[in-house]
Amino acid sequence: MRGRFSTSRNETLSFIQYLNLPKAFYLAILRKYFKIYPKLPWIPFSAASKLNEIIKPNWIILEIGAGTSTLWLANRSKKVTSIEASKEWFDTLNSKIKSKKIGNIDLRFEWTAEKMSDFNEYPNNHFDLIYIDGGPRELCCINAIPKVKKGGYIYLDNSDSDVLSGKGAEILQDYVNNPLNIEKFIDFVPGNFMINEGLLARLV
Repeated sequence: MRGRFSTSRNETLSFIQYLNLPKAFYLAILRKYFKIYPKLPWIPFSAASKLNEIIKPNWIILEIGAGTSTLWLANRSKKVTSIEASKEWFDTLNSKIKSKKIGNIDLRFEWTAEKMSDFNEYPNNHFDLIYIDGGPRELCCINAIPKVKKGGYIYLDNSDSDVLSGKGAEILQDYVNNPLNIEKFIDFVPGNFMINEGLLARLV
């Protein structure tokens, strides 16, 4: 049973992650009562820290499920193609992209699961990172594998949730088949006073 301080698989935080509790609480208050949204991906703090460490300015990224993460990723990479299912959120984010004159984001509105998980328009070994935080995540994981460059990454958010991610985490772990190339993050997230799990797989 998922709780505020445990994942869907009943895993809890390590001591070091509890140090993020004050920051998570502060950002949640700003969002809930003052409508001030953190300019960070809504993923575990430790996952965002890892991505910030590995992303290079020449990276090409595919994102499933747009958000504050889209702008954050674009600020660190060469190009981000982001697919979003909510028309309202698509319009809001598209307006921000245009007002800020951000030229390296290709934001697309696709609301069907089939289209959100169809990556056939892209050649194999094309992306440095595929960031999955929306759509049919299990199918996205399957279809993402051939599209990532050797040495590239797939990030799956809510990797503990069978409802959201299905067997996505198992698929990535089975494909990589090396625990050294799988990193799991259990931590607080910006904007919500609760913990979340994400999984980063490196394809070699």
